[in-house]
Amino acid sequence: MTTTLEATPATAPSRNVSEGHVTGTIPKLTPQNSERLSMGLLVIQPSPFCNINCDYCYLPNRTDTRRMDFAVLEKVMDKVWESGLVMNPFSLLWHAGEPLAVPIKWYEQAFEIINRYPRAKEFVIHSVQTNGTLINDKWCKFLNEHEVEVGISIDGPQHIHDHHRKTRKGEGTFEKAMRGAECLKKNNVPFGVVSVISDVSVDHPDEMYEFYRDNGITGIGFNIEEVEGANESSSLDQSKDGRDRIYSFLKQFYLRNKADGFPLNVREFQNAERNILEPGWCSRPDGDYYNQEADPFGMINVDCFGNFSMFSPELLGQPTEKYGSFSFGSLLSGSLFDATVNESFQQVLADIEAGNKKCSEQCEFYQYCGGASPSNKYYENGTFDSTESHQCISTVQMPMQIVLEDLENEHGITETESPLIRLPGPEGV
Repeated sequence: MTTTLEATPATAPSRNVSEGHVTGTIPKLTPQNSERLSMGLLVIQPSPFCNINCDYCYLPNRTDTRRMDFAVLEKVMDKVWESGLVMNPFSLLWHAGEPLAVPIKWYEQAFEIINRYPRAKEFVIHSVQTNGTLINDKWCKFLNEHEVEVGISIDGPQHIHDHHRKTRKGEGTFEKAMRGAECLKKNNVPFGVVSVISDVSVDHPDEMYEFYRDNGITGIGFNIEEVEGANESSSLDQSKDGRDRIYSFLKQFYLRNKADGFPLNVREFQNAERNILEPGWCSRPDGDYYNQEADPFGMINVDCFGNFSMFSPELLGQPTEKYGSFSFGSLLSGSLFDATVNESFQQVLADIEAGNKKCSEQCEFYQYCGGASPSNKYYENGTFDSTESHQCISTVQMPMQIVLEDLENEHGITETESPLIRLPGPEGV
């Protein structure tokens, strides 16, 4: 799953994980060759606690109110800076719980600690993904002062949003989330919205479009409800025509946006258009698409106790029988590179690379996603050593097909002429 709203991934690192990545022999990652890595995203869990109880949430332990100690945060930042992985500006995402359930005073001290490190004010780009229910003027002042990037989770109109996003008493959260959004607007805090598309919204693209437009929400990302972590089933999997419904939703939403002159910036369509019109915009030096979620040490995820994982943030703290653990070490007693001698890490890495190699050999979309999200492969297919997932179909393949068809129509390209790029049509469409 895509965790944040950003329409474009971090810039591909200038140094590659391995010259043989995917297309050749994959050398084992060791402390001796890991200095070639670069971090683009650091996810820190200030607390596992969330003040609401969405029924599709992938996170475990959402009632645990413990917070990260400042001594733990100092250790984490020590190890991150000592690693040599901080080579360029990177995103620090406060996530894996409701970040605003932790008081502003905690963040004031946390930011002060982080700013002690060399060039931290220049390199660290803070961001939060919030349910929006706790936003007030004081939070807005803090977010503005520290230029924190903000994403709010709102699933659409009230009857859609409140179906899945409830309090522990079973009450809807729409009104509080929208009050939070209005508070951000009033205080000139830029934000975007992430919406989970589920069984209650997938058949209502026009209503969803009008909701965003009428409420002045211009930056949107769609997360299709997935089987992931604690969410062991998706409401969209309960019907045989789930994929067709998703495709119809995306296409109608795109056409409505186009008819109005594209007032809404939709992450999935922006990425698709850029992939088509700017080939290589997110390529590594070897020419392969840079997939940060599949890049060891490109994405570091740390829980509030100092345990860390890599790859997809959704793996943080999740149980797994197949791989033993998705926690690859502790930054309280060791370094990030301890993962390179961790058997679970080596097996996860080997399977991710093996799965991506299969993608590169079997899928025409590989050059536009780099293998997509490892966590979705694992939870849908039972292993990272696999290929297609619902996530890559709905957020990579379908948007690209929709945008490509529109561009070809605009340019008068027919089946008898060479297409802009050659893509297979989505299954069942």
